[in-house]
Amino acid sequence: MKTLFIFLVNIMLLSCAAKPAKSNQATHFSGKNEWASMANTFRYPVELEKHIEGFLGIPYLWGGNTRDGLDCSAFVQQIFAIYGINLPRTSILQSRIGMRIPKHALLPGDLVFFGVVEKDSVTHVGIYMGNNKFANATTSHGIKYSGLDEPSWLAKYLWATRLRM
Repeated sequence: MKTLFIFLVNIMLLSCAAKPAKSNQATHFSGKNEWASMANTFRYPVELEKHIEGFLGIPYLWGGNTRDGLDCSAFVQQIFAIYGINLPRTSILQSRIGMRIPKHALLPGDLVFFGVVEKDSVTHVGIYMGNNKFANATTSHGIKYSGLDEPSWLAKYLWATRLRM
């Protein structure tokens, strides 16, 4: 009888176990098979580049959020709004959503983040376009394409995230 009681108590305890709370933190993966699987299911709209071309040349304006001037996070926010995706206003907040992905797994539409590497401090965001280039708002040339392998960007690269569409 005592054994039956212990068995029933254990069953009750196990059935009441709560699932762990979901974290706001981006999920980290390292296995190439996982990324291959994601790449096969991820299809960003082909017209992304056409939408970005409509923004090229708009001047940089810190805190700007109109066609008269945009900063990096407003540019990213406005591009994703075209697809019905509401992103936070700042690059720091944008860096906290989505799933972190390794650089070798970047796909068009992924967000790339830059900043102070020693502190993991985000100061800039862009949209990866493929072939090692990304669209972003620069202080010197406004909205333009840049290369991830350009020395200034290479030195400041922090991480990338993929949003769930």
